[in-house]
Amino acid sequence: MENLLNSEALAAGQHEISTLIESAPFPIAVFTGAEMRISRANKAILDVWGKGPDVIGRLYRDVLPEIEGQGILESLAEVYRSGKAYHNRNSKIKLLIDGNIQEFYFNYSFTPLFDQNGNVYGVMNTAAEVTDMNMAKLRAERSEQNFRDMVLQAPVAMCLLIGEDFSVDLVNESMLDIWGKPRESVVGRPIFDALPDAREQGLERVMEQVYLTGEPFYANEQAVSLLRHGKNEVVYQNFVYQPYRGSDGRILGILAISVNVSEQVISRMELQKAYEQVQLSKKAAQLGTFDLDLIKGSMEWDSRCRELFGITHEDTVSYERDFTKGLHHEDRERVLTLISNLYSDPSTLGDYDIEYRTVGAGDNKVRWVRAKGKVYYQKNTPVRFIGSVLDITEQKQNEIRLSDFAEKQARLAAVVNSSDDIIISKTLNGIITSWNPAAERAFGYAESEAIGKHISIIIPSERLSEEDFIISEIRQGKKVDHFETVRRARNGRSVQLSLTVSPIIDSNGNIIGASKIARDIEALLKDQATAKNYTERLEIMNMMMSTVSEELDLNKILQKVTDATTELTGAKFGAFFYNKTDEQGDSYMLYTLSGAPREAFEKFGMPRNTPVFHHTFAGLGVVRVADITRDPRYGKNDPHFGMPKGHLQVVSYLAVPVISRSGKVIGGLFFGHPDPSKFTLEHELLVNSIAAQAAISIDNAVLFDQVKSLNDKKDEFIGLASHELKTPLSSISGYLQILDRLIIEEKPKAFLQKASNQVSKITALVNDLLDVSKIEAGKLQLTIGNFDLCEVISDAVELVQYSAPRHEIVFGGAFCPCIALGDAQRIEQVVINLLVNAVKYSPDARKVEISIQDTGKELTVGIRDFGPGIHPDKLKNIFGRFYRIEEQNQNISGLGIGLYLAHEIITRHNGEIWAESVLGEGTSFFFSLPHLSENNPE
Repeated sequence: MENLLNSEALAAGQHEISTLIESAPFPIAVFTGAEMRISRANKAILDVWGKGPDVIGRLYRDVLPEIEGQGILESLAEVYRSGKAYHNRNSKIKLLIDGNIQEFYFNYSFTPLFDQNGNVYGVMNTAAEVTDMNMAKLRAERSEQNFRDMVLQAPVAMCLLIGEDFSVDLVNESMLDIWGKPRESVVGRPIFDALPDAREQGLERVMEQVYLTGEPFYANEQAVSLLRHGKNEVVYQNFVYQPYRGSDGRILGILAISVNVSEQVISRMELQKAYEQVQLSKKAAQLGTFDLDLIKGSMEWDSRCRELFGITHEDTVSYERDFTKGLHHEDRERVLTLISNLYSDPSTLGDYDIEYRTVGAGDNKVRWVRAKGKVYYQKNTPVRFIGSVLDITEQKQNEIRLSDFAEKQARLAAVVNSSDDIIISKTLNGIITSWNPAAERAFGYAESEAIGKHISIIIPSERLSEEDFIISEIRQGKKVDHFETVRRARNGRSVQLSLTVSPIIDSNGNIIGASKIARDIEALLKDQATAKNYTERLEIMNMMMSTVSEELDLNKILQKVTDATTELTGAKFGAFFYNKTDEQGDSYMLYTLSGAPREAFEKFGMPRNTPVFHHTFAGLGVVRVADITRDPRYGKNDPHFGMPKGHLQVVSYLAVPVISRSGKVIGGLFFGHPDPSKFTLEHELLVNSIAAQAAISIDNAVLFDQVKSLNDKKDEFIGLASHELKTPLSSISGYLQILDRLIIEEKPKAFLQKASNQVSKITALVNDLLDVSKIEAGKLQLTIGNFDLCEVISDAVELVQYSAPRHEIVFGGAFCPCIALGDAQRIEQVVINLLVNAVKYSPDARKVEISIQDTGKELTVGIRDFGPGIHPDKLKNIFGRFYRIEEQNQNISGLGIGLYLAHEIITRHNGEIWAESVLGEGTSFFFSLPHLSENNPE
């Protein structure tokens, strides 16, 4: 009875399990035995397998052979063996459904089933199909990836900004180009940290509004200032800020889409000024239309078409009169032939497209037009011809200009290729982009070898900094002119160049490179060096000649000439020898030496009249020898047979005679150098020129010495004669005074007075000569003291007036009394001298004026006569010793020393004396003395 109850209970349990399995909404199957025989399978799992109830009792692997190799059977075996359940989620399983392998996704479990003894007798398989969920997930993932790929590969600039701080999550290359930043500097950073310069331009507030409201923001040609690639630039963009939402609709960030329209905007801005002209051009290019009814023979043109053919009448247009005759004579046949072919050949489909010129019937204006149209046919017969005409005159003119430009470019290329100047272009990074034939010849690199290389291939390493300087100037748009430098050829040869470098600018105004024109200036530099050397020598020569011509000291002249010519020739030493013979007639006197001590010559004695020296001292010409030791005239005389031991070494030899104006050889200039071939024709000509000038100066110096010697003897004679005459004249004057007292008779007394006057004149003359002698000897004594200049002048006037009764001497003493500091007697001597001259040299006048002026700094006395005046050429020498104007002095006695004495006396008073004269009006003499306050401020 108990077993029966247990059996019933078991049966009831089995029935409940079967009912549970069958009614379960999810797939369930039970496999028994190690072979996994299907013992139960509900409808849900049979639907998944795509099988019917007949699978019960069959092996699992036989029912679903496609699961072989998918790990399912292995997992079942392991659960059966170990008794441990197995769970798997989102597992992809391939099943054969309706003859096709299909993929499904399941969350499934394999649970071991135990008998009463605790042994595994089977495995229960429960599953939940999650194919739709996984497919949705895959689609979402694929959609996300597609979205990212779309952003990265988009032809426009895009970026995804996440979160409230708008961190850059995704950005493509186009957006990075707009920003001018590398990817690593922006990704993961808040956008306005990565682009701080965009923060203050209102973009941050716009993004915040989009993020908060979910309303997208659109902008066209928005100007944004950015620091791009290290440079501040304005970028114009068409962009949209779109809210980016999650699957739940929540806003996660902003999707920014941008198109860089900077080029278009800038171009439009640059062309803005021409906007109205462009508008007018558009209007001028409006289409004209024509309609030709080939059946009726009628033609209609609109106003624009009439305008393009220059039709001014209002009548109906005619094909022959208006169209045919309106065609340019050079295009007429071509146009009419095309139209005729269209009429006759329907296979052309009637398409009409041609460019031709019209000649206006009213204005005779030539216009280019493009005509497009179509001929329509009925049964292969043309019935209608319709089309339009467009004014393309400007386009054609542009084509002509482009053709001309291309021709000019070709000519320019020809000029560059044929130029003797080196012409090279390069990028701002120094990469060579063009290389003309002159560059090939100069540097030895072929064009194919140079292009693409860095310009440093021709720059010496020590001059690379020059290239940095040049490029820095070019980047600033500056031109580098006449930059002299050195470049290196392929063979290592240095090339002296003058560079002119200009920036290369593209159509957008950007500097993209540099054009370099280089001229080989090696020959020029040599010429300049030669010219400079020659100029320096000329300057030395001119300076020396000027100095020598002003010099009268013979010793100084010869030393300066020797020093200068030694320097000019580059000689090791130079010497001047007088042409002077000794008793034996064969020696010359050394006078000056340069470049070596005098002892170097004196210890060897004077040079002798040997064949080497004879040519010079005989005045036969210049001797220039590259190596004197090889000259046939050298080494022929004893005892040395050449240069004595210890003598200055001479190899290069130059000797130039110095010949006076009379033809006499004064001496010779001799130059030596221990190296051969040091003296050139240029040296020879220079020294020869200087020798000629030196000869004149030497003659002048000798003549000056002779004149000086004679003058000294004359002064000695004058001084001696004056002293010797003074004593007898004093005696005669005394005797005449005694006789004047003793003689009473009128007639003898008159003769006695005349004799006294003559003795006074001789005495005054002797005194003047004595004064001249004292001045020359520096012994003229001045007795300095305060005196009234007016009183001195008045005394002098009274004295001279007594001896010149025919003249009226007028003294205007407006500043009297006038105290001066000086020697009153000598100043009176000056005034008397000037008054006597005024009277003496104006015999036909009757008046002499004397004045005095006090300027506060000096006292000026003026004495004016009304005689014939003095010629300006004579006036400058008037104060010279013994100077007389002969044409005015023929009947006037005097030695010409009075004005000389006046000049010397005034000069020794620290004053000035001068004369002013107008021919025919008279002469005025002035002298000035320092004011007393200037001499003695106290």
